[in-house]
Amino acid sequence: MSGGRSLRRVLDLPVEDWLGTAAMAATLVVMATQVFLRYVLNQSLIWSEELSRYLLIAMVFLGTATATRRDQHIRIDLIDHLLPAALARGLRRATDLLVLAYLAYVAWSSIEMLAIFSTQPSSALGVPMAVPYGAVTVGFGLAALRLVLGLVARER
Repeated sequence: MSGGRSLRRVLDLPVEDWLGTAAMAATLVVMATQVFLRYVLNQSLIWSEELSRYLLIAMVFLGTATATRRDQHIRIDLIDHLLPAALARGLRRATDLLVLAYLAYVAWSSIEMLAIFSTQPSSALGVPMAVPYGAVTVGFGLAALRLVLGLVARER
């Protein structure tokens, strides 16, 4: 029983929030440094724009997981209000399962893409393109996990 509680405690940690905050802070530091270097010292970093773009993309996919954990994705709920409660719950469950299938498919497919891009370096940073593309895998994988945890919690 204790192992189940500790696993639940770990799964309740807002990891995607921490990663998104770190990505936002890194973007702020990189962009502020670039502005300072360009306008004060008349120099520039060749990799700052690329890194900022990749960090922004990572924030978007991590935001998907955050919105899923908080159950704050956009949804049309007019039909939910018009249907009887039992039918609305069934529709919600079916919708969640459909979204889960999509998230799992994209996360799984993106793993194949990581293998393809693992040898291609980015233009300015020189890191393998699998690193920025990994944001899709992490974001959709975390979103799928959060949706499963939400489904389990609603079933209890």
